[in-house]
Amino acid sequence: MRRVLLGAAVVAALGAVVLVRFWGPREPEPSPDTAAETVSESELTAAAGERVFLGHMSIGWNLLDGMQRLYADKGVPEPEVVQVEAGDSPPDLAAGQGVVVHAEIGTNGDPLGKIANFDATMRAGMAEAVDVALVKLCYTDVTAKTDVDAVFAAYRDTMDALERDFPQVRFLHTTVPLTAAPSGIKQHLKVVVRGDDNAARERYNALVREAYGGDDLFDIAAAEGTAADGTRTASLATGWADGDRQHLNHAGSAMLAARFLDVLTQTEDG
Repeated sequence: MRRVLLGAAVVAALGAVVLVRFWGPREPEPSPDTAAETVSESELTAAAGERVFLGHMSIGWNLLDGMQRLYADKGVPEPEVVQVEAGDSPPDLAAGQGVVVHAEIGTNGDPLGKIANFDATMRAGMAEAVDVALVKLCYTDVTAKTDVDAVFAAYRDTMDALERDFPQVRFLHTTVPLTAAPSGIKQHLKVVVRGDDNAARERYNALVREAYGGDDLFDIAAAEGTAADGTRTASLATGWADGDRQHLNHAGSAMLAARFLDVLTQTEDG
């Protein structure tokens, strides 16, 4: 009997160790920060001459931080960055002055509200002040419970109307950011109970890619899902992920900024 009890105690102790070890997510190991090697001084200079409006939330801050560091690393003067409130009149800009105007737009978890907010901001005068505009939805805006078709329909109808009414503006289209794949028992259980949020995001992203593929597509999800070694997954590569497995670390921020600059300096003619 003693041996049975001792064996049960050993098994319980080992089980507890395993549970503690694998219950929570593993800490992401960052990828090397080599994004500055992928952009040229001429590309940075060209991008700095554009007038851009960016409607965003949290990952947008990662993008802006990455842009700032790329310009600093290459020693190229960066464009002025001006934050405004969504719906405000655009700032006064000197003729020929490049600028990134940005606003925290809408409320996380309400993609239809964000799309409407972006539309209102553009129609309040921003469209007359900028050359390029984009709205970036957040990973919180598309989850397993989201009506993906309804969100995309609202986005498509809004952007089609903006492109019709403001043909002088180049509207860029974005995919929804991803989060890192589940790590640890707890996160896997959440997926079982709540559903696969990244799968819903990629359903939305597939609609965006089909409708807007080409030089005007800023494919955030593809950039985030491609690891430094080129491996592609339908989740945020852990090498780009911050500790919360949702936002971007320094290397990921710079990588995403480099991809944005690629899109910004591309035209349909070349």
